Amino acid sequence: MNKALEDLYSKASAVYEKYQDQELYDYLMTLARHLENADMMKHQLGYLLMHARSTVAAPVRTTHFQEALTRAARFLEKVEKDDASSA
Repeated sequence: MNKALEDLYSKASAVYEKYQDQELYDYLMTLARHLENADMMKHQLGYLLMHARSTVAAPVRTTHFQEALTRAARFLEKVEKDDASSA
């Protein structure tokens, strides 16, 4: 996603220089910040998942907790796969 963010920042600057449209520039910068936050949350979810798995032994995990870990792992795999295919 870093490449997409770099592209968005550079294109936003280029559009602003060409058209001097502050509203469009602000919108693109807001969109870039949302993408940065989403990327950060993806990484934080990965760290949380890793620590949750290493802290709580599999035999003592509740069914609900194990299902939540499994869903989080599937979500991260999907997001990473989507990021890889868009790069």
